[in-house]
Amino acid sequence: MNEKTEILFRFLNLDKFQAYSLTHEILGSSHEKSPSSERYIGHVPLTADNFEQINDYYIRQRVAIEACDILVSVKSTVETGSIDIPEIVNRMLKYIDCKLTFSFTIV
Repeated sequence: MNEKTEILFRFLNLDKFQAYSLTHEILGSSHEKSPSSERYIGHVPLTADNFEQINDYYIRQRVAIEACDILVSVKSTVETGSIDIPEIVNRMLKYIDCKLTFSFTIV
């Protein structure tokens, strides 16, 4: 199966200062303005390299558990199949028990 899987930890309700500090504090992170409010959504690739930085940022910024999730996004050339979710997702859920969001796109 030809597929690409991306795992992102998302901060779903950041103010402007939090959004800009996120990109300075965690390498590879980004943010975008929410389409429905004056808030920002922060995206951080969930990797072993930035695992602790995500956890530290979450604690330091006092982010509510409802204001974050882990996005598993899959792009595939076939309609059916199974995807192995990396162990880093389970590890993160032990520290920050946020919801999981899945996206599957056929390209």
